[in-house]
Amino acid sequence: MKCPYCNLELNKEFYEGVIVFRCPGCDGRMVTVSGLRNLCGNHEVVDQLWRMARAVQSNDGPFCGACRKPMRRVLLSLTEEQRLLELDVCGSCQMVWFDAHELEQIPRRLPARKLEDELPPKAREILAMHEIRRAEERINQSAGGIGDAGGGNAPDEGWKQLLAFLGFPVELNAPECRRKPVVTWAIALICVLVFIATFSHPEEAAQEWGFIPEEWTRMGGLTLLTSMFLHGGIFHLIGNLYFLLIFGDNVEDEFGWKKYLLLLLASGLCASGLHALFDPRATVPCIGASGFISGVIACYAICFPRVRLSFMLGYGGILSLMRRYWISLPAWGAFVIWIGLQFVMALLTRRVAGEGGVAYLAHIGGALPGIAYAFYYRARSRSRGGNFESDASSPSEW
Repeated sequence: MKCPYCNLELNKEFYEGVIVFRCPGCDGRMVTVSGLRNLCGNHEVVDQLWRMARAVQSNDGPFCGACRKPMRRVLLSLTEEQRLLELDVCGSCQMVWFDAHELEQIPRRLPARKLEDELPPKAREILAMHEIRRAEERINQSAGGIGDAGGGNAPDEGWKQLLAFLGFPVELNAPECRRKPVVTWAIALICVLVFIATFSHPEEAAQEWGFIPEEWTRMGGLTLLTSMFLHGGIFHLIGNLYFLLIFGDNVEDEFGWKKYLLLLLASGLCASGLHALFDPRATVPCIGASGFISGVIACYAICFPRVRLSFMLGYGGILSLMRRYWISLPAWGAFVIWIGLQFVMALLTRRVAGEGGVAYLAHIGGALPGIAYAFYYRARSRSRGGNFESDASSPSEW
């Protein structure tokens, strides 16, 4: 976690029994809204701060040290002293930044019990984290947050909740892109245009332009590229484009368009290569963008490991919209589960796609360049001191 102003690594410490993150340079401190609520003697002050932060339309503050999104500047009135504090609040991860000596101006709660003061530091940290989780639920309910089971795991935006209801993971605290993801948009557009052009004859297009391991040299190997932009159906296309668009923009922004293009190419070729290696006699054409998208997903999970992905779990019938439970996982955790499933399904099916279906090993092959380059990129950045499903007759879908 970095200082929003100095960009120095923050030190975790206790301040009156609450976990705060202090900058060794400017002596500013960052604390969660729920932690601030535990610290403050007047809960209405904190609730007012959060309501004001949610009402602010412009994000003109510094970049949050946790999620790298722009923070919102809020003027908090301490009415009993007739003083104003200009604070920076992150609406995504609920962090509040205090400049030096500002945190001391917040009204204090009653002193902690002596028993807690006598506990060892590790036990105090566990108790503090437990109180923070409990306070997060209360602050979300009292200050207009999501009230469903899962609390802070649910996204604020209605369109994200709709996507989650349809089964897609949604980002909670992804960093803002510094430039437009032109390459990601262009690849998505090409996939859409190719799908429209081949919509009336998908099987013929797959046979002609799809990748067939037994005939991988046909058209001079051009099908290694053309197969990446073909899709077997509208749901196949939508699923692939969704993951490309939500993950690809941040990866492209992090690497730049040239390195990003190389990543897409390497991931797509490795996906086809691993597919052909394990089933070189396959005659069923393989199509889809999942090969290079797997590389994008892997890179995203390693470069942005602390970004949280939210999932909606529903029960009681599809129309029971009120019966839902939200869970969130860090990007790296979701990727570990996903790549593990690819290995399990590849072993269970005992095929790459020789009889049609999903080419799970191609997903693994596509992820390998993403993993390798992301780790190389992180290591290089640190050394420089920087921050860091179809039937047997149908084509296999990646």
